[in-house]
Amino acid sequence: MGIELTTIYLTGLIIAGSLTLINALLGDILDFLFESVPGAFINPTVVLSFIAVLCGSGFIFENSTTFDSLTGFLISVVIALCLVVLLHMLVLAPLSKAESSIGFHMTDLIGDYATVTTSIGEGEDYGEIIVKTTFSIRGFPAKSMNGLPIRSGEEVQIVDVDKENQVLLVSVEEKKMITEEKNHE
Repeated sequence: MGIELTTIYLTGLIIAGSLTLINALLGDILDFLFESVPGAFINPTVVLSFIAVLCGSGFIFENSTTFDSLTGFLISVVIALCLVVLLHMLVLAPLSKAESSIGFHMTDLIGDYATVTTSIGEGEDYGEIIVKTTFSIRGFPAKSMNGLPIRSGEEVQIVDVDKENQVLLVSVEEKKMITEEKNHE
């Protein structure tokens, strides 16, 4: 009166496959949920892939071979482990490194040029600049390096970063000095 093993494998394959599809579509939300659990280190993609491969290969072994159920299950576990380890090492780990390398630190902008979009006032007043990088155009808070006001539309050079306030320090003079040096050469 029990459930057949092939039914369990097929049901597990369908559920794991469906959850894998949902994970692909809503992966960031699920990753956030898994990371918010204290002590969690389990990647949902790895777990779902393991279950899907285990159930799929178990279903094939039950229907296509003469192995007994335990042998087919153990071979399925080995296959699932091997494929999941390869998936993690060859796909997921490189992707996570590539994803984290897209970001940059504000200190990476030192020496770059930017355009003032909101005038920077005298002294400690803040304004805003637009920095064009290879992949984006981003706005950052900025203040004048020497305390002099800078008009909107002026091109400036990023000289330093006020790390405490996360504000870029810019200067029109630094840009002019570099331009003059190039013209004298």
